[in-house]
Amino acid sequence: MTCEIKSTNSYYDVKKSSGSSLSDFLDKRLSQVKDEQGFLGNIWNGIKEFSGLGQSASDCETMVEKFNAGKISFEEAVNYIDSFENKQENMSNLLSNILTGVGAIATTVLTSGTGTILWKTAISCGAPIGAALKASINLLDRATNDIEGDEFNLKDIAKDAISGALTGATSAVSSGVGKGIEAGKLSSSLFNGAKCGVICGAASGAGTYMTDVAFDDKEFDTGEFLLNTATSAFVSGSVGAVVGGGMYGMANVAGNVGEKVTRSTAQTIVADSTSSTSRKILGQAEKNVLFT
Repeated sequence: MTCEIKSTNSYYDVKKSSGSSLSDFLDKRLSQVKDEQGFLGNIWNGIKEFSGLGQSASDCETMVEKFNAGKISFEEAVNYIDSFENKQENMSNLLSNILTGVGAIATTVLTSGTGTILWKTAISCGAPIGAALKASINLLDRATNDIEGDEFNLKDIAKDAISGALTGATSAVSSGVGKGIEAGKLSSSLFNGAKCGVICGAASGAGTYMTDVAFDDKEFDTGEFLLNTATSAFVSGSVGAVVGGGMYGMANVAGNVGEKVTRSTAQTIVADSTSSTSRKILGQAEKNVLFT
């Protein structure tokens, strides 16, 4: 029986190996996957460790222990670790796309205002911002893993810049969060934020996948492509709704604070003016009494 290890593109012959060597292989395999995790992967793994939802590094360690105890086969253990690696990689890409999209929206809105963002602005502003953000985020992610020199992988930087530009432009042009803020409607901000998230999430997921295919890091698979696109759209849409509501809330808080400060300032000016006028009248009265 032969087991293919996808991450190393090698084959491991179970029949020709002893139990101890198989156990050593699983330990090394899991250690390799852990070393690949940068800050994005570690954040996601930490959430799963805390919540108990999804495959975590601790679950992988448990699977290795079960293999050592003879409760599961080698294939089950190594496939579980492979699955953990793939899910971590996919979620890290998704988190990177979300951060890139949110950053591109925020920067473009601050630069161009809260009105409708056209493709011309999205391409000239959103695309370069997205390219720089995603390349920087993933550069930091690779710099925080335990693989020496991984952050300077020029091929990965080029891939990040290409998919980041697509994410940035799509996020910016599909963003309608500002309309909800201008209209004073929370529901509009939530809806537009979710719509933006779905659009840019689908584009980001599809773009990232096709970039991997173009760089020969993946073989195109229709099912995997559609799943990756749909998952990215769903998660980004949920995040987009939160971002839309958050931006609306911040705008309202800022507006209320500004209104209170303006009202308070106006009241102070009126009070000072009244006090000053009263003082002038009283002063004139005192002068008339004392010196006439």
